[in-house]
Amino acid sequence: MNKNYYKVIVLLLITLFIPIGLCTYYGIKQKQSSITTNRRKPDPQKCAHPDGIDLSHHNIAYDWKKVDAKFVYVRATFGVTIKDRRYHIHRKAAERHQIPVGAYHFLTAETSAKEQFLHFSSVVKKKHIRLRPMLDVEESKYWNAPKGFSDMDAHLFIREWCDLCKKKYGVAPIIYTTEKLYERYGLNKDFEDCIWWVANYNDVKNYKKKCIIPYTIHQYSHKQFVEGFYGYVDCNRFSTGKTVDDLRLK
Repeated sequence: MNKNYYKVIVLLLITLFIPIGLCTYYGIKQKQSSITTNRRKPDPQKCAHPDGIDLSHHNIAYDWKKVDAKFVYVRATFGVTIKDRRYHIHRKAAERHQIPVGAYHFLTAETSAKEQFLHFSSVVKKKHIRLRPMLDVEESKYWNAPKGFSDMDAHLFIREWCDLCKKKYGVAPIIYTTEKLYERYGLNKDFEDCIWWVANYNDVKNYKKKCIIPYTIHQYSHKQFVEGFYGYVDCNRFSTGKTVDDLRLK
């Protein structure tokens, strides 16, 4: 092979690998910048002081001593296969700082209620939680209802999970949902043993006067800073007259 051939090969390799190298470099820099931004401690003057917070793997604490919440809920499971990787980290930290802690399951419709409850109960041991379990019922891209899955099917599906919870933990769960789904799935009937956690992102303290759900907890924001955590945290407040005692396992 002559020298010109080798020169062409070298030029082709340089042309190929320089863009790849630059993309990799700037990708790493962007990721590092994102991590740095997300790891900034919030200004204490701008922090909320909610009654309770709910956490998942998205939330990272920098100092649990600064967390002044009256209760903490931690996502334990999602569907039938996912276990939240920070469940035990958050749970143990809350326990160490004597904050009552509960666990929740993010419900989907793509697998049975029984399969999902067995997944949840395999992760969440009764001895590890002080508050009744919570079932997260949301209308999201993860719901994945099969074809022909009706609103009545959803009603029965949710009820089945609640019954399994009651049998295992001795108490029906808290159900976290929106007014829209509460009405759509007819959750005002057959769920008298449950208590309610409504998601509506407004900061109106007398929201209960307008709400169709007789809620115990109101999630009023998902974009607040809370001292002790990096980034945004979901913030919740009790309905008037309600306290953490209303959430405890009996």
